[in-house]
Amino acid sequence: MTEELASALMKYAHLVGSPINLEWVKSVERVQQEIMSQVRAEARESSDLRELLSQLDSSGKLEAMVRRVAGEIGDEVKDVRKAVAAALAGNAEEEGFRSALLTLQAVARAFAEGREAVAEQSAFCPLCGARSETSFKRGDKYYMVCHFCSYVWLQSSGKPTCPYCGNSSEISIGMFSDRQRRLALMKCWECGSTWRAILDETIRAPAIVLPLIAMGAESFRRAAEEAQG
Repeated sequence: MTEELASALMKYAHLVGSPINLEWVKSVERVQQEIMSQVRAEARESSDLRELLSQLDSSGKLEAMVRRVAGEIGDEVKDVRKAVAAALAGNAEEEGFRSALLTLQAVARAFAEGREAVAEQSAFCPLCGARSETSFKRGDKYYMVCHFCSYVWLQSSGKPTCPYCGNSSEISIGMFSDRQRRLALMKCWECGSTWRAILDETIRAPAIVLPLIAMGAESFRRAAEEAQG
């Protein structure tokens, strides 16, 4: 998986729009894959992500995994519980935030593996609740991919709809893209929300890479803002 991820990043690096530290990404992916293999059996048996995290915390595995990640990325973690609480709260200023967040993400990825795909007209992941800003197209279907656990769900069929308010009017959903229509920044004029879309169906990469590729659509944000003005 690590090599597949690296290969996809190299292949689509020109679309991302910003430099990628490939060695750091590979290092993080290796340690996340290690964690995923450790918790995969428990993740399959669990029906709730928070319940799984609680079990791992009670057994001491969560602390060990956070410290393993910290050692891999050169992070300082004195109080693992505080670091995990900060990661759950989104407090990036707390010591150990990165290590805890990457550990939680690895557990969430293991939990999402093999889960049955659902149809959900929302930008919020049905499994972990994280907000997604990335969609991709396959045929006449539009899918969302979770930035955190990489779960993929069907968001709409036939045409793009706003994943935030459900607006399906073609007149009030704008699309700002390159001439090749590879990537686009979508804009809902009803609620003002924006999200990134991968329109080119030849772009194939592991789900965890898709949000990074879709970041290239940020180059169209100025056009979207000017259109609004």
